[in-house]
Amino acid sequence: GYVSVGKEIANQIGLDIDVFCAAVGTGGAFTGTTKGLNHAGQKPDLIALEPLQSPFLTTGQGGAHRIEGIGLGFEPPFLNLDRCDEIRAIDGNEAFQTCKKLAAEEGIFCGPSTGLNVTAALEIAAERGPDSVTVTLGCDHGSKYVGLGL
Repeated sequence: GYVSVGKEIANQIGLDIDVFCAAVGTGGAFTGTTKGLNHAGQKPDLIALEPLQSPFLTTGQGGAHRIEGIGLGFEPPFLNLDRCDEIRAIDGNEAFQTCKKLAAEEGIFCGPSTGLNVTAALEIAAERGPDSVTVTLGCDHGSKYVGLGL
């Protein structure tokens, strides 16, 4: 299903996509969305994301963190690391802060996986400049995280 998500993103954006970044659990969403973007003629730089508190892909050491479904502490079975242009570790605490900001300022009630994705996308967009197009995924909602400070 993620291949069709990638195609839909490409069609809706209607511009060349410079960067696709997303948090990685098993790698399925990242890989599938990338395939869909490629099928639609897009060739963005690919940046896999993980929580700074469990930086297995960047350091080889996993760790405890509060974001479900990502940063699993082992090499993701559906992620081809050779296809990634970069792997970036993002602070999970910042992900939760981004969730709060998205809810308060944009009316988007998301979970911390989305918060991590948006945190990274904003960093990357600032680095690349205003003419660059950076895309990420909104992959969860915030209802099950309310007791964790959202």
